Amino acid sequence: MRSLCLLGRVGLLALMIAACQDDGSAGTTCGGSCGTGASPPVGGSGPGGSVGTGAAGASGTSTTSSTSTTSTSSGGGGGAGGFSIQFFGNGTGDIDRVKIPIDEPPPDVSAGPPADVGAEDFTLEFWIAAEPGANDAGAVQCGENLAWINGNIVFDRDRYNQDRKFGLSLAGGRLVFGVSGDGTGDATICGDTTLDDGEWHHVAALRRRQDGRLSLFVDGGLDAEGDGPDGDVSYPDDGVPGSFCGGPCTNSDPFLVIGAEKHDAGPAYPPFTGRVDEVRLSRVLRYGAPFARPTTPFNPDADTVALYSFDDPGPVATDSSGAASGPSHGTIEVGGTPVGPVFVEDSPF
Repeated sequence: MRSLCLLGRVGLLALMIAACQDDGSAGTTCGGSCGTGASPPVGGSGPGGSVGTGAAGASGTSTTSSTSTTSTSSGGGGGAGGFSIQFFGNGTGDIDRVKIPIDEPPPDVSAGPPADVGAEDFTLEFWIAAEPGANDAGAVQCGENLAWINGNIVFDRDRYNQDRKFGLSLAGGRLVFGVSGDGTGDATICGDTTLDDGEWHHVAALRRRQDGRLSLFVDGGLDAEGDGPDGDVSYPDDGVPGSFCGGPCTNSDPFLVIGAEKHDAGPAYPPFTGRVDEVRLSRVLRYGAPFARPTTPFNPDADTVALYSFDDPGPVATDSSGAASGPSHGTIEVGGTPVGPVFVEDSPF
């Protein structure tokens, strides 16, 4: 897929440009159907930018988007390790985000795919790059609360007005990580490292099932830790989406969402603007002490339950973990102005 995309930048996909349309309406409102699944555009610094190729949407209709986004190399690679995914903070109408299903909608009560972490220890790690001033949520007061939801949301595994949820956001330029237990309370911890400096940073968020202990590591250093709610925080297999979207939020649950607040609940819960790469979900606590910042892309192992490298531009967020009962593929919902998300030739490596 990557080789096809690169060929397209120098001529092959140029043959398709006449069919491309600048369509920012791939997503619909929270209460509607899922986005069309249009192929997200590819941004690049090559001749003339590039054209996103069309892909069949949920209705089977081919849709296309075009853009001429130039990638920004910063902090550690400028593309040597492949692509990353760029979000523009459009954040409404179910667009400019990645949606990873983590359970079957009711009345199905079977177990969700491997990406539904939280029933045991877990580590959510990724690389992030954000430009100064691009995310304007102010600092939040961390503690026994849900304050993480008020930052610019990077990962949202919320359940509207219900327990058993978690998420991460940028607030005041620093990372915050929050968890709600199964009737055991809420907790948000705040990091100390400024991340909105245009550079790539490796982040690992860990949660210990037994006692709810939360930890944040940035570039290998411990950035924050604290007590949190214990117990199972995975998405319940018999879970019913909460009511906000003119009825049950079946368009925003059950999903893990990257890049935006999943329910489009309003400006108090702002989306993220920046780049994300190499997202790995693990069913263990990967780190217990400071460690050397990774220098290569992740390889799946027995404890990897989902892995998204974003190196295959297209409408699918491909899970390459090889986990049993997987894969946990997601969809990439595009739209807005500028159209996002897009793939850019910029990576941490």
